[in-house]
Amino acid sequence: MTVYLDVLIVMNVYISYFTLRAAGRLLHTETGFRRTAAAAVFGGLSSLAALADTGIAASLLIKAVLTAVTVLIAFGAGSLRLFAVRAFVCVTISMLICGSAVLLHELTGSDMVFAANGYVYLNISALVLVISSAVIYGTLCLIRRIADSPDADERVHLTIAGNGSTVSVDAVCDSGNYLRDFLTGRPVVLCKESSVREILPSGAAAFLAGGNDDVRGLRLIPLRTASGSGIAAAFLPDSLTAEYRGESKKLDALVGVCRDALSGEPFDAVISPKLLR
Repeated sequence: MTVYLDVLIVMNVYISYFTLRAAGRLLHTETGFRRTAAAAVFGGLSSLAALADTGIAASLLIKAVLTAVTVLIAFGAGSLRLFAVRAFVCVTISMLICGSAVLLHELTGSDMVFAANGYVYLNISALVLVISSAVIYGTLCLIRRIADSPDADERVHLTIAGNGSTVSVDAVCDSGNYLRDFLTGRPVVLCKESSVREILPSGAAAFLAGGNDDVRGLRLIPLRTASGSGIAAAFLPDSLTAEYRGESKKLDALVGVCRDALSGEPFDAVISPKLLR
């Protein structure tokens, strides 16, 4: 099969880009478009190594060095362990793509697939390439989303600071918690009044007591629960940290309280699982 260098490079730039994006999603490591694009371009240019007539050992060494440089460009160095994990995930995804190409060639006997030294050349249309890449990327994202989805009623420990005090509350994950401030777009963690009374702004305490003269710094969020509807007074805390599955994560969310909300429940707050992904 005739291999065109421009097609080989462009093909592997495209594959490298989606490999890096998929690795970033799996590892929860967001990188900027410029860094990812620069790494993808390097990965595409390094595909010329596929044409080198070297032995197996030399090919593996060259591939390892080029992959390390690509990962370094995309994600940065970080710790040695983190760098190794990122490189391993990228290599694994690349091997899946290359292995799929080889399998397709073996099963069909088609000469439209060429794979060597960990690089792929596909003599296919751009439309087929776009669709297949989108399917692979979407599948990996779906796997990551499913793996990250908290179980129903899974408990989360929250530490909330505000008004010069800090409180700790036990929250439950509830996928039905759609509370959100429409002005800022921030989600709202609904809490029992008694569990966060120490950190309530004075306006929130007055509002819950039936007054509405001073609501500065508050967002009034309509809500509906199994016991009825009401208005939650939401505010931005000084800090909000969640401890979940052995990890600690700072959250960008409002804390909301509503009279009699969650009363009688064996937990102090309700949090959307989307905040923990």
